[in-house]
Amino acid sequence: MHIVFGGSFNPPTNAHVHIIKHLKSLFVKAKIIVVPVGDDYRKPELASFKHRYAMLELALSDLSDVILSNIESKRGYEGTLKTLDDLSLIYDDLHFVIGSDNLHELDTWINYKELLNKYPLIVMKRPGYMIEQDADQLYKDIPHRFIFIDFDDPSASSNVRQNLYENKHLLHPKVYQYIKTHQIYEVKDHV
Repeated sequence: MHIVFGGSFNPPTNAHVHIIKHLKSLFVKAKIIVVPVGDDYRKPELASFKHRYAMLELALSDLSDVILSNIESKRGYEGTLKTLDDLSLIYDDLHFVIGSDNLHELDTWINYKELLNKYPLIVMKRPGYMIEQDADQLYKDIPHRFIFIDFDDPSASSNVRQNLYENKHLLHPKVYQYIKTHQIYEVKDHV
């Protein structure tokens, strides 16, 4: 089993690492493939792929059975399905991780029906967001497989971008130092 964990990782936080550790504890034989989005992904304040990839290397350095992929840096953004299809040429039994906060907008994703039909989604439950019964009802007309798992870590990369110094506890110390050194997210204070 290979679990694909995609995201902007802008920056990678301890919560991202906790998600990986939690997945590894539940799916013991699985390998986790971490896939940061490329530079052309339209998201505000997105640091360059080069920096996000380097920060992920630092954040994940203590973990085994984790593969860091640069697949989305090599082409224009074509959606999650395209990335999973490309990864399926190399890895078998792919599952994709998504937060329950993203389920309500899944129908806006590129080729979302084929995505749901083709790949099981591991849904990280987040308080106040869609539960399994609601998701099954919403997507009842599309073949799908959701695996809901409990996870509660409210940390967000946006908090770090808003105030690095006050939220440095959300980062691996080497990631915090990297951000300061390279002055990412326009951080010039507390250097």
